[in-house]
This record gives sequence, structure tokens and C-alpha cells, in this order.
Amino acid sequence: MTNIVKEIWHDALDEGMQKGIEKGIEIGMEKGMEKGIEKGIEKGLDEGKKEVARAMLARGMETATIAELTGLDRAEVEGLRKPI
Repeated sequence: MTNIVKEIWHDALDEGMQKGIEKGIEIGMEKGMEKGIEKGIEKGLDEGKKEVARAMLARGMETATIAELTGLDRAEVEGLRKPI
């Protein structure tokens, strides 16, 4: 190969690698944001369940009933109970 052809070849290879890296970063960012949104939704739902469970506890409902209705386990419901 002549020097000019080698230079063009290396420039094209570098450009291709750079575009590949940029695309990989873009895909990684998208997946990361999706995962972050999913975790945020899960956390929000969990906090909502706990808020409802606290309200139920304040109204004197039984731990077993609260656990059944909210999907929280009994220990988690008991942990939400404020010390008297």
C-alpha cells in the first residue's frame, strides 16, 4: 500500500471506531436510563404501599390484614408501627 492509501485506511478505521464507540455509549445511556426509571417506579410503588399500610395501622387494622392487602410481609408492616 502506498502511504496515501494507508493514511486514508487508518483515518477511515479511526472514524469507524469512533462512531462505534459513540453508538455504544448512546445505547448504554439509554439502557441505564430505562433501568433507572424502572427502579424509580418500583421504589415509588413500594413507598405508596408503606404509606397505605401506615394509614391502616393508624386505624387499628391487624397486621395480617394489612400484609395481605398491601403485599408487604408481616415483618415489614410491624416495622412501620410507631412505638407507643
